[in-house]
Amino acid sequence: MEIYDIKKPEDILEFMKTHIKYGWLDINDEEHIGNMENFRKLYRTSSIEETLNHGIGTCIEQVYLMSLLLNRLNIPNKMYCTRIYEGKDFNNLEEEEHLHCFVLYFLNNKVYQIEHPNSEKIGIYEFKDEETAKNEINNYYIKLEGGKSRPITEFFEVIPNMSFKDFNVYINSLDVKQSTKK
Repeated sequence: MEIYDIKKPEDILEFMKTHIKYGWLDINDEEHIGNMENFRKLYRTSSIEETLNHGIGTCIEQVYLMSLLLNRLNIPNKMYCTRIYEGKDFNNLEEEEHLHCFVLYFLNNKVYQIEHPNSEKIGIYEFKDEETAKNEINNYYIKLEGGKSRPITEFFEVIPNMSFKDFNVYINSLDVKQSTKK
C-alpha cells in the first residue's frame, strides 16, 4: 500500500500499518523507536514530510497524518487530544507523558475512529455519534490512568518543531477558546 493507492479509510489504516511505526524525532534529529526516555526533555513535533520520510510518529503526528489523508478523500474528520491536565508552567520533565491524540471521521451518517498509534487498539471503530465516541475513547484512558480526570480537546494542526511543553500550551489554549464559546 502506497500513499497514492489510498481510496478509503481502510486503506489509510493499511498504509499506517505498513509505513509508520510509533516513534519520535528529538531536538537533535535523532530517532527514538519504542523508547520514551527523555521524551518531555527532547521531543519535538515532526512535519508530515519528516513523519513520512522517517516512518515514525507519536500519536500527535500519526493523527495529523491520518487527518490529512482523510481530507484528501474529502471525508470530514476531527482531531482530539485527551490528557491529564498540566498547566503551561509545568516543570516536571521526568514525568511520563499523559496524553493521547485520536482522529474521528464522519461517513454515511456514522462516526468512526482510526486507531493506529495505540498498538493495543489498532483498528477502525464505529460509534453511534461523536459524543459517544469521545466519551468511550476518553474513558479508556481515564481507566488506564487509574481514574484520573482527563480533559478532551479538539485541535486543528500540528506545527513542526514544537516541544512537548509547547504542544501542551497549544492544547491548553484551545481549551480556553472552546470554554469561552459556550
